[in-house]
This record gives sequence, C-alpha cells and structure tokens, in this order.
Amino acid sequence: MAHLTAQGLLDLVLDEGSFESWDEPIDRSGLDPAYQQELVAATARAGTDESVLTGRGLMRGRPVAVVVNEFRFLAGSIGRAAALRIVAAVRRATAEGIPVLATTASGGTRMQEGTPAFVHMVDITRAIMDHRAAGLPYLIYLRHPTTGGVFASWGSLAHITIAEPGALIGFLGPKVYEILEGKPFPPGVQTAENLADRGIIDAVVLPDELPLLVDRALSLLVDAPTRQTRGCAPPRCTANGPPGTRSRSPVGPTAQASARCCATAATPRSACRAPRRANATAR
Repeated sequence: MAHLTAQGLLDLVLDEGSFESWDEPIDRSGLDPAYQQELVAATARAGTDESVLTGRGLMRGRPVAVVVNEFRFLAGSIGRAAALRIVAAVRRATAEGIPVLATTASGGTRMQEGTPAFVHMVDITRAIMDHRAAGLPYLIYLRHPTTGGVFASWGSLAHITIAEPGALIGFLGPKVYEILEGKPFPPGVQTAENLADRGIIDAVVLPDELPLLVDRALSLLVDAPTRQTRGCAPPRCTANGPPGTRSRSPVGPTAQASARCCATAATPRSACRAPRRANATAR
C-alpha cells in the first residue's frame, strides 16, 4: 500500500481549494551548521519546510483545523519549530471553536535537538487537553510508523483514534526493545490491527475511507442532531461510562462512543466496540 504524503492527505480529506496554511516561515539561524544542512536536505526531499503542516480548511462544508505530519522530513520527527507550529495551530483552533483533525507518521522527537524537543511534547499535550476541555473534537489518524514521544503525546489523546492498515504503532521502537530485553517483540504486537483488537485504538481504516469516516464522526460531534444521527449508534455503543464517572470534556463518552460506531461503520474492517471507561476516554 502506497503511503500518502502530507499534501496528499490534505487533498484527500479537505474540500477542494479550501486549505489555508497557518504556517509561518521558520527561523533556522543559530542552529548548528551541520544540522542546518540536514534541514535543507530534508526540505528538498520532502517538499515541506518542516515535518508538520498546519492550517484551516473545510471538511464537507465544516471549518476544521488540520495538523499533518510529513514522514519524508527527517522521519516526521518533532523538534522545537514543529512543536511550536502544532501548539499554535491547536490554540488557534480552540480560539476559533473548530475541531482539530490530525495525522501522524513519525519516529518521535528529533534526536538532533535532544531533551528540549521531548519537553515540547508537554506543551502539545497541554494545548490538546485545553482544546478538549473546551468541548471541541480532536480526531487523529495514525500512519506508519507512529512511535516515541509523538505516540505518547498527541498521537494518543484523541476522541476518536484510527490507523492505517499495517501501521507500526507504539512508544518503544522494536529495535530499542530488542536491545534492552535481548529478544524481539512477539510478532504483530505493535501493529494497528492488534491495537484495534484490544481497544487501544478505535479502528483500522484505509486512507480512501477517511473522508466518509471523518464526515460521519463530525456529523455526531459537531452538527446539530438529526433523526438519522440520533438513531445511528446501536444501544451498546451509546452507553455512558460506569455509574459515578464523568468525562472531563463536554464531548463525553456517549458522544464519543456514538461517533466511533457510526464513523467506523464506513469500513467492514471496523467493529462497533463498547466505549472505554469515561475516565480513560477523557485522558
């Protein structure tokens, strides 16, 4: 299966001609000369100025913010500039009251920038949790691979989390695990399909199915209720969490479970799952 580029995903999901970039030019002055050369080479290879593109567009007429990882730029790694770009986009989306659609394809934080790059994952997490606390949807599509600090932060905080078939997903990479433990992971442990089977993610979806899936999810989380959306989810997918639990986000477990079931009905790969515990869903 061919992997889509960041621009290819924008063209696939957003209404034609609706994308408006929010990205400002990046100042690379003061960086180590060798690292600057790596960034120049990455720009030429990927056709983007960083590993993340952000902006605003329309998804079947609805305004949405987008955060899109480009793996061809230094393996989609997140450094200071990319992290600040993500935070700015999420904060702007919160201020404008619109959903965030994100997609990852990354080996994690950028090794060339060391610990400061990893610390920026905290800023990204804080911005996303503030967005959720404002009652605004955050949806994510995990592509191959999604690992390290990217998966541990903005890759695992969405109301609805889906992945492309066969994607490698996990915090610790398989090579690092084998070095530490002296043996490899059991086959298939870090695949999208295995994580979906165990409820870690909500569905495995082909890229071509994304527009329909996102449209269905937003129809429940954003649009005014209609007769069709009120009756979309089966009873076991509209239950609240256990008695005495509450979601910390106004987009609570009922809406999330309904959206998962209606959205993932777009593909026979997906199964309608019972909602996770409310306190886990609003992590």
